[in-house]
Amino acid sequence: MKQISLSAIIILISMTSFHSIENLLPVKDYFSVPGPLSFNSGQYLLSWSAHPSGNYYKQEYLPAGEKSNSFTKMMLMEAVVGELSLPAAVKSKITELQERKKTDPLSNYEVIQNPKTGEYILDFIMSQPAGNSTAIAEWNAYRYTYLPGRKGILLIAYSRRAYAAAVPAFLRLLKTERSKDISAISTFSIPAVTIKP
Repeated sequence: MKQISLSAIIILISMTSFHSIENLLPVKDYFSVPGPLSFNSGQYLLSWSAHPSGNYYKQEYLPAGEKSNSFTKMMLMEAVVGELSLPAAVKSKITELQERKKTDPLSNYEVIQNPKTGEYILDFIMSQPAGNSTAIAEWNAYRYTYLPGRKGILLIAYSRRAYAAAVPAFLRLLKTERSKDISAISTFSIPAVTIKP
């Protein structure tokens, strides 16, 4: 991640605390997709959800035993309801990543479009530095598609993370695993999503 200001740190702490509090409460399933999700021979359980605004929903799925603030693998589903286009959604994320590249030496991305379906996959990596080393490295494959049955966008994503001393091995692993993960997320069978506010 880019160099973090004091205000950003406060926001991150607040988000982590929010996750911790949420993990003590029943998680609301906004998508009628309680899981587990099966991906890459693993099972991902619904661990956290949020409805930050009237048309935006988000759910995280983790392997058993993993936590939101220290995960190594995660599945993610997000939905934005309304008159939105996939290119606009992808462009918005790219703008964020381009800004991040100014201060994050690891940050990079690639956009893949499926000409048959019109879907996009945004393949990107980012990091959070700690002095001359890296505290967190995170790789993501974001698959953008349209919400089934209504206007809006659905994001299905897969994330991998490594921390501190594990980062160099993680980056080496990505050289072989990244293309497999992208292929897997591109063919992942999207669950039947029914939004329940």
